[in-house]
Amino acid sequence: MIGLFLAVTVGTSLLANAAKRGVPRERLVEYAVSNPEEASAELNTIVKFARKHPALFSNVSAVLYASDTDDGRAAGEALREALCRVLRTISCSAKLKVVPGLGVDFRTGLLMLARLVGADVREARTKGRLAYVVATGGFKPESTFAVIAAYLAGAHGVIYVHETFKEVVELPMVPLQLDETLVRFARGEVDEYALARKLGVDVQHLEAVGVLKIVNGSRALDGLLAALLDVQLPRGPH
Repeated sequence: MIGLFLAVTVGTSLLANAAKRGVPRERLVEYAVSNPEEASAELNTIVKFARKHPALFSNVSAVLYASDTDDGRAAGEALREALCRVLRTISCSAKLKVVPGLGVDFRTGLLMLARLVGADVREARTKGRLAYVVATGGFKPESTFAVIAAYLAGAHGVIYVHETFKEVVELPMVPLQLDETLVRFARGEVDEYALARKLGVDVQHLEAVGVLKIVNGSRALDGLLAALLDVQLPRGPH
């Protein structure tokens, strides 16, 4: 039996759609289950993907990544409860992870989201699961960063629903890897000038575009880029 892992970025479409319908928050789960394609951008994407590839959905494990806000928690918890009821599959589990700082502190939230998604995709791969990112929900910078982290960790693909055509779109597996010179710079094996030569720009440009920053008087990789290196080359638990 094929195992499927879904990394789901969570937005607040469920809350907005429920409000339009006059559905109170204590009935979010029932609303989502009764009409998932209307109620939630995330469930709409997953249901359409399941309809297209039913053989993948006999054994599903999902993690939903919600913002560190009241609305994020409310939407994420309702979707967690609704997901397996909607899929009605043989084996299904869903977990909610509230990402520290997401929706509150932009950089901290992105960093934590990258690390969580990367670690979960890698774990799913080690268990032999097909790993996909459901990237419809949430703000675009966050979902984009989740996609990059997932691909660095070996995700098999990305799915979302196209805003114009309303159909599920599948992006294939992209075996991303950050430049080896970045890894060597992070390890202290080469200096910033060697890194600049390899990337074809000078050191000042690397600072201007945010690759490097000054930390305690020395140049270091920006924290978000360092987080992606952690995804590509895990250094242990965070």
